[in-house]
Amino acid sequence: MRTLRLMTLLLLLSSMAIAQTRQVSGIITDSKTGSPLPSVTIKVKGKNIQTVSGANGSFSLNVPSGDISLELSSVGYAGKTVAVAAGSGNISISLDQSSADLGEVVVTALGITKEARKIGYSTTSVANDQLSKARPTNVALALSGQVAGLNVHGTNGGPGGSARILLRGVSSLTGGGSPLFVVNGVPIDNSNRGSAGEWGGSDNGDGISNINPDDIESMQVLKGLAASALYGSRAANGVILITTKSGKKGTANVEFNSNLVVDKAIDFTDFQYVYGQGTGGVKPATQSGALATARFAWGGKMDGSSFTGWDGNTYNYSPYKNNYTDFYRAGPSFTNTISVNGGTDKTTYRVSLSNLANDAIVRNSGLARKTVNFNLDQKVTDKLSFNVLANYIVQNAQNPPFLSDGPGNPNNGQFLAPNIPIKSLAPGYNA
Repeated sequence: MRTLRLMTLLLLLSSMAIAQTRQVSGIITDSKTGSPLPSVTIKVKGKNIQTVSGANGSFSLNVPSGDISLELSSVGYAGKTVAVAAGSGNISISLDQSSADLGEVVVTALGITKEARKIGYSTTSVANDQLSKARPTNVALALSGQVAGLNVHGTNGGPGGSARILLRGVSSLTGGGSPLFVVNGVPIDNSNRGSAGEWGGSDNGDGISNINPDDIESMQVLKGLAASALYGSRAANGVILITTKSGKKGTANVEFNSNLVVDKAIDFTDFQYVYGQGTGGVKPATQSGALATARFAWGGKMDGSSFTGWDGNTYNYSPYKNNYTDFYRAGPSFTNTISVNGGTDKTTYRVSLSNLANDAIVRNSGLARKTVNFNLDQKVTDKLSFNVLANYIVQNAQNPPFLSDGPGNPNNGQFLAPNIPIKSLAPGYNA
């Protein structure tokens, strides 16, 4: 008797559960073509109830009674939420193609644009905001860490120095060269200016270092041999496309951008501070002896006793560890850019003025650069238009440091014996 009551209760609960659900079925189609869409995920909003449409776009699932909402999602289509009333059992739903996915285009050769999914090689886009957060004086250095397979290194040539860029690694036994830079469809010369020999020579920058980051809309990195073939043998080391900012139709718009970056030398050296200036385990006893051993640290143990230095003055024979912090300084780079853009349906323009003032971490050196950029687009007919892009640069690099082991290289100070304070060399080299 007790078993019969239990079975009756279970049947009653089961019938109540069935009464609290209902079946919703329908078909999902493309809003433009009307063709059925398979593999669309249909989920009841707020519930763990979902299904996937079949090959003919149809679906069916049990949903709670009352008003509900269905959430639909599919690759290449914009997500959609559909309200289903309590009495509805069969519905038809159409999805719109996702403009974000279909509208993603990249620039290839000669300014031709193609959909990213239709090209046969890898591309990476870097937007302007990624180039101007911590702005270096050479915009190519801002690509560091932004693109997989792209290695960017600066030189010790100061703020006007060039950038060494390797795309896809070393391409030959003799080393890898710089990729081809293309600005608005026109290849530019990015060769290094200046060279360093055994006794001197400075790095005077490269072509890409002259471009103002505020004038760049985006940078596109093309990887793979198929991408390089678009520009011939010049692109054997890869291609980096640069698209500059252009005007937008409408009333004149004025933009002002100010940026401050401060460089600082970091001392990671681990020199010994036990033995001081001299040779044979003996500190210098005369001025001439101090002059002859200024770079030799083969003297006795530094015990704080007095000795005659290279300039004839008396110093303590003690370690001095602040040569780097005393020699280098904080180097600010202050950039101000103002631009005006506007236009009509047929003509758009953009004019920008930029000023860079840099004080290098080495005293009495730095970089001053003024840039004027002009961009004009004119639509003559529906099938004919022309573009004028002009860039005028005035740059002055003051005392760029030499890179080789010789006079003019500020890092020669690291060869001083550990007991000689670099401040004693002031005011420094005099021609």
